[in-house]
Amino acid sequence: MIHITFQTRTISAAEKLAAHLMDQHLLLFPTIDTDHEELKWENGQLYRESQLLLQGMTKGLLYREVEKAAYDLLGSELVRIHAVPVTHLDPHAQKTLLEQTAKV
Repeated sequence: MIHITFQTRTISAAEKLAAHLMDQHLLLFPTIDTDHEELKWENGQLYRESQLLLQGMTKGLLYREVEKAAYDLLGSELVRIHAVPVTHLDPHAQKTLLEQTAKV
């Protein structure tokens, strides 16, 4: 299992991606963080760029499929994707994740 994070520039892009991935049974337990700023360094100046974080969980073996779907759907609206392994999960969430995500 993995916890996956998608950085987007707009709420509409994050919601569009969440709906698509959920419809395809590729993402569970989604959340959106609308108060996220990435620091940028250009020309000797530090500035902030507003972004949104869509986060959720899926099976580790589905990562490449999720990544491809995200880039195909959003293109340049998708800033970055990363995932981290989930080593422990409550039994109910684990059962839900195993039963309700796409089969691998």
